[in-house]
Amino acid sequence: MQNFKLLKSIVERQNRLRAGRGGDEGQTVFEYLGIIVIIVLIIGAIVGSGLAAAIANAITQALADITAN
Repeated sequence: MQNFKLLKSIVERQNRLRAGRGGDEGQTVFEYLGIIVIIVLIIGAIVGSGLAAAIANAITQALADITAN
């Protein structure tokens, strides 16, 4: 009987915690999707503008400078 009371109090506490969230469950999926879309757009803009080659050359030069020393 004691175990039943303990289980009941645990379930009631969990229900109170869930009720206090305000229905935000699942919102993070759309937030992550939005971040991914923004990243893809930024990468597309970099590649489309020709800036990708300049970035690659700068990284290659920096790595060459590090390994040369």
